[in-house]
Amino acid sequence: METIINYVRKRKLKLLLVRGMEMDDVSKCWEMLPKVSRSFALCIRVLPKPLDEQMMLSYLIYRVIDTVEDSAAPLAAKGEIFGAFLGALSSRRMDCGKVAECKGRLCAEISCTYEAELLKNVDAVVRAYYSQPAEVRKCILKRGRTMAKGMYGFQKKGIETFADQNNYSYYVAGVIGYLFNDLLLYNGIITLELKRKLRRYARHFGLALQKVNILRDIAHDIAQNRRYWPKKLIAKYKLSYESLCLRENREAALKVLHEQVKNARRYLESAMKYVLLLPEKALRVRMFCLIPLFMAIESYVKCAQSDIFDPAQKVKISREEVRDIVAKSGLWGTSNDKLALWFSQSMARVAGSGFEQEYSLLFNKV
Repeated sequence: METIINYVRKRKLKLLLVRGMEMDDVSKCWEMLPKVSRSFALCIRVLPKPLDEQMMLSYLIYRVIDTVEDSAAPLAAKGEIFGAFLGALSSRRMDCGKVAECKGRLCAEISCTYEAELLKNVDAVVRAYYSQPAEVRKCILKRGRTMAKGMYGFQKKGIETFADQNNYSYYVAGVIGYLFNDLLLYNGIITLELKRKLRRYARHFGLALQKVNILRDIAHDIAQNRRYWPKKLIAKYKLSYESLCLRENREAALKVLHEQVKNARRYLESAMKYVLLLPEKALRVRMFCLIPLFMAIESYVKCAQSDIFDPAQKVKISREEVRDIVAKSGLWGTSNDKLALWFSQSMARVAGSGFEQEYSLLFNKV
C-alpha cells in the first residue's frame, strides 16, 4: 500500500514541477483521472508501463462515451456526438478540425457534473491517444465503437430480462475486459493461447463489476429515472419501478433483491477465475484486477445485508477496507490458493452462499 501511495505522491510532485510551461497532454490526462474515478485511478497506477498509460487513456475515452450516454441530450444528438467522437479517433493522424468540432458539441450539449473537466480537455485526451502506437489505438477504437453502438441501442429499449441486463452490462463494462486482453497480448504479458482461454472470463469480469454497481445504486438510479434491473423480474413480485422502494413493499422487494444477488454471483466467480488464469508472476496486472474485484465483492456483501431500497442508506466501502484490499492484493496476488480462499471467505459472508466448502472445487480446474 505504501509503495502505491508513494508512487502517486511522486506523480503529483512531477506535475507540480511543471513551471512556466503548459502541462503535457499525458500528464494532464493523469491529473484528470482521479477526478472522474478515484477507484480506477488507484488501480490503473498499479499497472506496469506502458500498459498503465494505455489503460488510463482508454478509460478516459470510454468515460466520454459513457457521459454522452448518461446525459439528457436528445437521442438523435447522442448518435451524432458518438459519431463525431469516434470519427475524431479514426484518422491516421489527428484532425484538429474534427476534434474542435466534437469538443464544441460535447461542452455545449452534454450535461454532466464531475466529468465537465474531462469534456473541456477532450482535445488533450485525443492528442495523447494519437501519441500511442497504431496497434494500441486500433484496439481502443474497436472496443469504443462496440461500446457506443451498444449504449445507443439501449437508449431505444428498456431492460426487460436478465439477458438484456447482461447485454447492457457487456456494452458498458464487458468490452473493457476484451480490451485488457488485447493490450496484455500486445505488451507480451500473455500468449495468444492464454488470451483465448481468458476470453469468456474477461467478458464476465466486466459484467461482475457492472452488476454490483446496478445492485448498489438501485435507489439512486430510480430517483434519476435510470432503470437497470429487469422489469419482468420486478413484475414477477407484483411490483414496478414506482413501487419497488416503498417501505410497505419491502418484503416483496427483498425477494427481487435475492434474485439479483444470486444472478450476480456467477459473474463474480468468473471474474475470480479470470484473475487466477493470469500469469502468476504478473503481480501488478493481477493487482489491477484484484482491487476492483474485491471492492465489488465488499459492496456485493453489503448489498445482500443492507436495506438498499432506502435512499438514505448508501452502500459504501471505508478507506480502511480499501487499504486492506490493496494490501492483500499485493501480499497474496501471486498465490492462487490464497486468492481462492480469500474470495471464498469473502463470499461466504452472504447467507446461504455455500462458499465455506466450495472454494477448492470451484477453482481447482482453473
